[in-house]
Amino acid sequence: MGGQTVDLYAWPSDAVLQALKPGQLVPTTLLATATTNSAGQYLLKVPLAKLKAAAVKSSYANLEIFSAVGGIWFFPYQTGSLPGRPQATVTVPRSPDLGVKCGVDDLNRPLAFTGFAKQKQLNPANAVVGQGYIVQQRTKTKGDVVQFKYNKSSTKSQTSSLGISISGYGIDAGYSGQGTKQSTANAEVDYPNQTQSTWFRTEFNVARFRGMCVGRNGDTTIHHQKQHGYCPKTYSPMHGFTDYVRKCYWATMSTGWFGPVGTLQNRVHGHLIPAPSTRTKYCGPESKGIIAKTANQQAVQWSSGFDIGATNKIYKDVKAKISLGSSSQTGYDSNAQMTFTFGHSGYLCGTNSHDPSKAAQLVMRGNLP
Repeated sequence: MGGQTVDLYAWPSDAVLQALKPGQLVPTTLLATATTNSAGQYLLKVPLAKLKAAAVKSSYANLEIFSAVGGIWFFPYQTGSLPGRPQATVTVPRSPDLGVKCGVDDLNRPLAFTGFAKQKQLNPANAVVGQGYIVQQRTKTKGDVVQFKYNKSSTKSQTSSLGISISGYGIDAGYSGQGTKQSTANAEVDYPNQTQSTWFRTEFNVARFRGMCVGRNGDTTIHHQKQHGYCPKTYSPMHGFTDYVRKCYWATMSTGWFGPVGTLQNRVHGHLIPAPSTRTKYCGPESKGIIAKTANQQAVQWSSGFDIGATNKIYKDVKAKISLGSSSQTGYDSNAQMTFTFGHSGYLCGTNSHDPSKAAQLVMRGNLP
């Protein structure tokens, strides 16, 4: 849509979100504003100093693009190494079914959005932060082990990108992914040696937030939409002013790492976790006793790797009782370290058509695929 306002906001640190009390608005910072052209396109420009000031930990800024009629999208942006590198491209979904879409009033004027206020701190939830793969081959891989460390060094912290889910249905169902935000570890978890393919998990704090779509001050023609969860009919941002509420949106997201806790997962639906496929040309030989370490892996983005629903009884689909799982991804810096120890001579293979030094994932094998 042409002629519409698009805003870019920076969210505060996890520590600030964690400390907010119920009812307090999230203190976001407006970084830039743009107006869409006739084709609906827009360009948001932010001074480098302003963008760096918005960074929280590990030089990442957690940003939000918002348009009353176009929707909302969250994404992390690394600000620490901007000089000398190409501008990063951020892709925002075009589907009108995604995001907070407040819409317009009866006179075709965009409704306003109050911003999100914290409603409740929920139970921590598990997220997949690493994975190691061993193709089981009896005697060929006997003694082979994989180990993972989720840690913090003196110079940088391990970060995980966790999905943000928003619902226009209610507080306990109807959520869909609206992008991601960055959360950072401030300690270390060392997982025990594993002799089979394993997903390594840790816990992150979770909170629920609510925002309201409102009409212009005093406009009583705003039709209130009934939802599954309490949504006020009026909103008073200042004493003596009353805005009428069209509808509410609820958001669930991480408010920071819970701490140095970890669990292991070796099976999915009762079956051993399968290793990703590899090709012979991307496998290298390893002798018995070799210890291969990598810090360059970037974990795949797990579509349901952040298991919010299991501990908080929140559903993606309430009728089918499908638990809410948001995305998770780890491996943005050199601290997500995977160690492969070969008990027998074998091979270390790279995925996604890359050799082991550049591959997104590594797989231990007893012989060539």
